[in-house]
Amino acid sequence: MIETNYIGAFSLTNLLLPLLRNSPIPSRIVNVDNESVAGKCYSTPKQYPYYVYEYSKLCLLLFSYELHRQLGLMDKSRQVSVNAVDPGAVKTNIMRELPSSLSFVSFMVLKLLGLLHSPENAVNSILDAALATPEVSGIYFFGGKGRSIKSSSLSYDTKLAKKLWETSSDLFQDCILLPEILVLHDLC
Repeated sequence: MIETNYIGAFSLTNLLLPLLRNSPIPSRIVNVDNESVAGKCYSTPKQYPYYVYEYSKLCLLLFSYELHRQLGLMDKSRQVSVNAVDPGAVKTNIMRELPSSLSFVSFMVLKLLGLLHSPENAVNSILDAALATPEVSGIYFFGGKGRSIKSSSLSYDTKLAKKLWETSSDLFQDCILLPEILVLHDLC
């Protein structure tokens, strides 16, 4: 889960960042998150796989804010903007691995509370972030109609974000160098 929700986004962003920064038109990075869990840690300790999901989404949010901060230090003109977005609870097949009765009840409760969105409506918050003006960066969009919210206090922890950035960068560099090392040592 952390590979999909965070490491993949971190790696792809770092691979594309030179192209985005050198683009003649402003570029946007939009990370889809889930504020309902990011930084809140609702599950009890060691309750797999839920805590992994929570932490992976927190990592993505910390990364989004840290990338926004670092790009702002490098480029005051904001050639690349970074925003995070929460489309809300969306009726998809994400719970396909759970017992069908549990999925059904979960969707019914969310629908009764007015919290369940169709995929067609949920995309609006993603479009808000993707179509925002270039100077809009470091924002957490939620629920469509241009709305934004403050995410959890933990997601704004710059010390934690920097540590995550350093650790992830080290891992990313090791992965990029690995093929070269294997070729140098005739291990391929």
